Amino acid sequence: MLTLLGLCLTFVHVAFAVVYFYLTWYHKYWDKRGVVTAEPLTILGSYPGILVNKSRSLILDVQDVYNKYKDKYRAVGTFITRQPQLLVLDPALAHEILVDKFSHFRDTITSSFVGHNPDDKYVAGSPFFSAGEKWKRLRSENVGGLTPSRLKLAYTIWEQSGRKLVEYIERARREQGDVIETRDLAYRFTAHTMADFIWGIDAGTLSGKVGEIGAFQKNSTDWAGHAFGSMIRFNKTLVATFVRKLFAMRFFPKATDEFYLQLTQDALNLRLGGSGEGRTDFLSHLIQLQQRGNNIHDSVGRALTVHLDGYETSGAVLYHMLYSLSEHREEQDKLRSEILDALASEGHISYDQINNLPYLDQCFNESLRLTTPIGFFMRICTKPLQINVGADKTVDLEPGVTVMVPAYQYHHDDDIYPEASEFRPDRFENGAASVLTKRGCFLPFGDGPRICLGMRVGQLSVKTAIVHILSNYQVEQTKKVPLGADTGMGIFLNGAVELKYTKLQK
Repeated sequence: MLTLLGLCLTFVHVAFAVVYFYLTWYHKYWDKRGVVTAEPLTILGSYPGILVNKSRSLILDVQDVYNKYKDKYRAVGTFITRQPQLLVLDPALAHEILVDKFSHFRDTITSSFVGHNPDDKYVAGSPFFSAGEKWKRLRSENVGGLTPSRLKLAYTIWEQSGRKLVEYIERARREQGDVIETRDLAYRFTAHTMADFIWGIDAGTLSGKVGEIGAFQKNSTDWAGHAFGSMIRFNKTLVATFVRKLFAMRFFPKATDEFYLQLTQDALNLRLGGSGEGRTDFLSHLIQLQQRGNNIHDSVGRALTVHLDGYETSGAVLYHMLYSLSEHREEQDKLRSEILDALASEGHISYDQINNLPYLDQCFNESLRLTTPIGFFMRICTKPLQINVGADKTVDLEPGVTVMVPAYQYHHDDDIYPEASEFRPDRFENGAASVLTKRGCFLPFGDGPRICLGMRVGQLSVKTAIVHILSNYQVEQTKKVPLGADTGMGIFLNGAVELKYTKLQK
């Protein structure tokens, strides 16, 4: 009996030792290369929030490391669970990695999130989750449907959506009063624009009953929420990536895959049957790609690539921007004046005008900075490269090692943006956004060849909504909403965003 007990204890100790050495095997990786290292916790690495996100936040974990080392080094060694990763502290180095040395950092960590479940087809069809030549091909296919010239031809979709947004607000005010929950309002609008632009349908989010959640909005919310949750789940498994294959992990849920497959099939059949013939939108682009050899599953993958940016992140920026403007009456009035002046000259705002209203652009960029819907970008080193990490030290990066560019930290750094927590659109006057992007300080969409595909679509949606709302309503805050809702990618307003919409006298 004692012998059996001894064997059991020995086995437990050996198993513990094996697990310990597995988890800490790489923890001297950066020390051996002469790089200052943010001391990792034995099991959790440098960012405990990845594995215990209910009590910790990944963004705040990164913030702790950033604050400690940013004034001393250009980059420090960290560990994302057990994997070595370089945290880029100097925005100039971030620009070098994302743009100048892009050929050495072509792939993203998200490309490792696919291929574990053969039924997870649509995530594999997105350039955001692809690597190498496949990424290049998929991006090229998507970009063709999102060019400025194509969006200009499709601009009537946004213009009509803006008018329907005002009609919905009027119905909501009549039925429920002037205070409207604006998070819901923002997602209703982005759901409507994406359904119309991508699939050529009316999703009913602005034309249905006030407050009613239809099938398209519900599936889009569930799908986007699951996608952000999957980011966290797959990051957790970096400690033991074999479990992805073992449990056939998938990124998008099966139910929404089936919903979007049916939706895309129905939309294509309607268009090919003559409905909306001659219309310029993303659906017409998908038909062109099918004529070149793409199948229905390719089309669903391309459609969902645009939808993720155009629905979720655009909606988040929109309700944050309205909340900021409701709190800053002077800035709201100044923006409204610019919008009304533009409307007075033409009677409407054209595609070219909406992209060339300077103060609207400033407010939009400041909202992007404060919101930072994608808080960081992870790149994989694909070719050996020597980089300067500061303090007269260089490091030879090996293929497979990842780097993190902490956009959230740059955007909220008081040394880069004085009083960074304040909404101050004047930071971006006189074309400052492009200058700050070249310095690596302003990265709401990333930068370089892998810059966000949905950038122009998202910008168009948010700006259109703002133009139609501010030209018709004074927007006022009814209560403070704290920050704190953590998606694992960023930190957002936590709670109902109840704003008062008072009709302007014209």
